[in-house]
Amino acid sequence: MIIKASKGNETMSNLRTACILTLSYWIAAVLFATFAPRGGWIDLRWPIAIYFFAIPVTILLWLVVAGVHLLRPGIPRTRFAVIGIVLPFVYAAVAVAGGRWLSESREQQLEAQLQTATVATFEDEPLNGSKSPIGVRLRYRVVYPRGLDLDEDHGAFSQLFTASKGSTFVMERRSVAPRVSGRYPPGTYEITEDFVPVFLPPSILYPMSEPGASDHCFRWSAGMSREDALSETAEPLAVRVYLSHVPIQRSTKLSYRLADFYATAMQEGAMDCAKVSVLRTVDGR
Repeated sequence: MIIKASKGNETMSNLRTACILTLSYWIAAVLFATFAPRGGWIDLRWPIAIYFFAIPVTILLWLVVAGVHLLRPGIPRTRFAVIGIVLPFVYAAVAVAGGRWLSESREQQLEAQLQTATVATFEDEPLNGSKSPIGVRLRYRVVYPRGLDLDEDHGAFSQLFTASKGSTFVMERRSVAPRVSGRYPPGTYEITEDFVPVFLPPSILYPMSEPGASDHCFRWSAGMSREDALSETAEPLAVRVYLSHVPIQRSTKLSYRLADFYATAMQEGAMDCAKVSVLRTVDGR
């Protein structure tokens, strides 16, 4: 009877110790979430403190309580307290090591997937506006033999440049067929990308944007002036296709003139505002 009473007292003592340890875990989580420096514009301190520390450590502690009660009900209070104190440090070390291992494994798998990816076909054609060509459409097929652990927006993409001036085009639209949900399964995907010159006005580049819909002015810059655009001859355009970190260099099969895109934009309502401003200054109106 004395032994049973002693074991019962130790059990109750361990339960009280577990309650005190649980409270200390949550106090530590609150202190971390309150005083730890904010890592970025998204505040993740509270989710990390609650969901990745306090809750898991509390569950582990009470699993230990249940295991001690079932397997070794006579464990001393001091030893149980040491287990409860060491538990969050062991959990944190295992979680950090496991997270690092998972991250490295994912990176290695992603690198292996990217190394086997290839461009099967590559085509280009004029991108027609409402009246005539206003840009370039690229269409190419990418093969992912091992799939790709990225979503649709982070798969293969390309960039378009003029070969002589190096001025860039803006990607206006991009589509992937077949559609990808979550990640690319192993297979072949056709990617279609529409490019228009960067100097086009926002009313053409972003017609659905409320601020841009009313801005019809061409956007000339030091790298691409109106004279540069109108003086360039027809030429194949330079393409960079990104399957991984190093781009694949290609050229369009057809030749294009920036002046043609400029003329189409003028037909669709674009305005050379700098030229209009100079004429108004000369006329005094």
